[in-house]
Amino acid sequence: MEKQVIEYAGIPVGITIPDGDRLKFIAVKYPVIALDGGSYLNIGELQNAIHQHIQETGDDQDMFRVAANGGAASAARKVFSAA
Repeated sequence: MEKQVIEYAGIPVGITIPDGDRLKFIAVKYPVIALDGGSYLNIGELQNAIHQHIQETGDDQDMFRVAANGGAASAARKVFSAA
């Protein structure tokens, strides 16, 4: 496992870092700050957690809607879109 940028609707919201056999999420955007420091088995589990959190809280969803209709994510980075 290696560090990975995590995006939601094309916006970088955090990174993952290896934590034993799990991934630790480091949030960099306020809408997902409640998930900061969380430990996940894989990217899919983190993806579901981010999606569920955004849907339940409604925090800054407009920011994500605008980004989702904009340009594509950079292919130069290792990026995972949780949207």
